[in-house]
Amino acid sequence: MKKPKILFFTPLAGRTGSEMMIGYILNHFDRSRFQASIVSFSDGELLKELPSDVNTYFVTRNFSLKDKIMYRLYENPVYTSIKKIQAIEQADIWYVNTITLPEVYDVAKQFGVQIVTHFHELPQSFITLRKKDFKTVIEDSNLLIGCAEVVCEAIKDAGGENIKLLYETIDTSIIASNSERCDILKAQLGIQEGDTVWVMSGTTDARKGFDFLPEIAKRLDSPTHHLIWLGRSIDNGLSYFVEQKCQNLTTSTKIHLLGPQKEDYYNYLSLANAFLLLSREDPFPLVMLEAAYLGKPIFAFQSGGVSEFMQEGMGKIAKNFNVDELVDNMIAWQNGQLLTDTNISIKRAMEFDISIQAEKWQEIMLGL
Repeated sequence: MKKPKILFFTPLAGRTGSEMMIGYILNHFDRSRFQASIVSFSDGELLKELPSDVNTYFVTRNFSLKDKIMYRLYENPVYTSIKKIQAIEQADIWYVNTITLPEVYDVAKQFGVQIVTHFHELPQSFITLRKKDFKTVIEDSNLLIGCAEVVCEAIKDAGGENIKLLYETIDTSIIASNSERCDILKAQLGIQEGDTVWVMSGTTDARKGFDFLPEIAKRLDSPTHHLIWLGRSIDNGLSYFVEQKCQNLTTSTKIHLLGPQKEDYYNYLSLANAFLLLSREDPFPLVMLEAAYLGKPIFAFQSGGVSEFMQEGMGKIAKNFNVDELVDNMIAWQNGQLLTDTNISIKRAMEFDISIQAEKWQEIMLGL
């Protein structure tokens, strides 16, 4: 019996949560059941980290003058590139990772392949698509996968059918830290014995709640508190505004804006006392799972899938994006009035390990 061949499509092949999940799947799927290749619209580093049996393709969206002329006369060069890849791969299923690739669906119709769309977005992110394109994603997909129950509900509200739930996943085998390195990083940041370190991770945008950071710092107002933000700085006015505001705050709380920190990412998570999830909207963030696996209590706003993940003893969720309530929860935990259990967090995170989630993904795909 011929194994189904899946051609994955992903926008950047970078280290966003949605693309890390696809990377984990491509590293762990059962080779006796499927074959897989991947197309990325950016030459991201993830392409270099995939197994040798997964063919990788890069389709540029940066057109030359010749390409633009050909586009006017004949066809979008992206379409042409995808068609050439399909001619090589002869894939049975096209797996579109995220909703940000509407051009894939037009080409898929020409080949009659089955289309799977993996939603890693909630409604605020739907604004990135035109009505026509979002309608195409919903109506032309043979299978729609949501990364949390709240995402599946949003897909259903949009008219989607044949919806399956598959939570985001982590690979616990690669989550590790070095205590000596953690001590060095603490020293570099001026973190003293007895200080409390709160870590956050994400791009510096409003959806990730970057603009809440100065308000939390002012509310804590203590030299023994350190707020660490890990993640790429977005090139826009909001990022600049918040960064300047953090610099000019009249508070004794220490704020550290450290950028992506790829090499020391898990060390920074490990040296923290707790993890803050400040997102306004976040389906099921991987960093939440990673922090829990490292035994960190989580303090969050009610932003999406966090309520599906959190259990008693793992931290606390503040409602209505109330910073005062969030900080009160943080201080209550620091003072021992709110109890958490490291073992509960670790056990819960392990439920989302790729060894478990890959099998669930395969069951979904075999039922297509």
